[in-house]
Amino acid sequence: MVVFTSRSKRLKKGPSVLSQLRSFKALLALAALPAVALLAGCGGGGAKDPFEVTPTPAFTVSPGAITLYSNNPSVVTITSGVGPFQVFSSDSVVLPVDPVVGGSLVTLVPKNVNADTVVTLTLRDALGRNATVAATVKPATLVGNVEIVPLANSACSSSGGSGGSGGAAAPAGPTAVCTGDTATVKVTVRSANTSVIPNRQVRFDVVFGTFQFVTDANGANPSNTVTLVTDQNGSANALIKTGDTIPSQAALIRVTDLVTGNRVDTAFTIVQKIDGSAVLSIVPSGYVSKGFYKGQCGGTAGDFLIYGGRPPYTVRSSLPGAVVLQVNGVTGDPVIVAASGQSFRALTGFSTLCGGYKASIVVTDAAGLSKTVTYEEQPGSEELPPLPSPEKLVVSPANVFFICSPSRSVTFSIAGGVSPYTIRTSRPAQT
Repeated sequence: MVVFTSRSKRLKKGPSVLSQLRSFKALLALAALPAVALLAGCGGGGAKDPFEVTPTPAFTVSPGAITLYSNNPSVVTITSGVGPFQVFSSDSVVLPVDPVVGGSLVTLVPKNVNADTVVTLTLRDALGRNATVAATVKPATLVGNVEIVPLANSACSSSGGSGGSGGAAAPAGPTAVCTGDTATVKVTVRSANTSVIPNRQVRFDVVFGTFQFVTDANGANPSNTVTLVTDQNGSANALIKTGDTIPSQAALIRVTDLVTGNRVDTAFTIVQKIDGSAVLSIVPSGYVSKGFYKGQCGGTAGDFLIYGGRPPYTVRSSLPGAVVLQVNGVTGDPVIVAASGQSFRALTGFSTLCGGYKASIVVTDAAGLSKTVTYEEQPGSEELPPLPSPEKLVVSPANVFFICSPSRSVTFSIAGGVSPYTIRTSRPAQT
């Protein structure tokens, strides 16, 4: 009884058994909460797996359709996919391709066609996925010869180029336009079957030379490039103006069909003019030839072009024994050049014990107007090698290589041995 009573008292002093059981369950619940939170953090709730592989990129090319012109390159670009790539053509005759694509660019150069031809290109990536491109091959356009026509009243209008006035036959050489003058540049664009192409954009460009395109009626806005549209006859005509105070010079103009990229380059000559008359001009103004060894002058040849003045021209050398003149393979002093735009040649021979010399070459036209150019020979600067002993025969140079022409010659030096010498060639008919 006493013990029982004592325990009853202890129970009365502390929480009841039921209360203690409830507290224990609450502790168990709290202990379970971190485990629940850990489970939520590791998997559920749609969280992304940090070890997931990036999705494979789609296989795409650009453009999906392309227009090509015969013999003109174009490019198809692979914009996404898994390399290496391959490409196949449905018509390898019209549009041949290399099956193996290096990188992401596919260069296409179609062959000639007479009419529009559709070719399907199939591109394939390393995963076996395909992409197609519809390629339409069109016939290439033909940019005709460029015609440069000086003004009808120009002093250079009879110096070359069809369309010039004066009734004189155009001499050999490129078209000539006087300084400060204007000229018309004409071109016709045709299709592969030679039909003219109207409403086609054509660009004219200055490649080199002192001239510009006239872009307005007053000539206030000259330009190095101009784009025009062909008329109903497939023709485009540009207007050029040369510089006023420039020496005679060569010039080059380029005409490009902007649709196909086909182009043609044409050369012409700008001839210096003063006070409305063509001045006699010679290009270049002089030549300088230099030997190799000290005291030696080399044998060379140089061509001079004559423009302007009044042909025919008489050409004389101040040193006819040293500087020989030649026209069309015929030598003499004087020589006659028949027409503007034609040339004469000055030749010199190899010489030893040469201190150098300078010859004046005078060109006089039919009206008595004269112009002087120069041809200068200078000795070399290298020391001569020592002579070999008399017992040893040496010929120098040992070998000579040059492009054959009727006017070329080569000189050999003989040292040593005992003179006189006998010289033979294995090809007497040619050398």
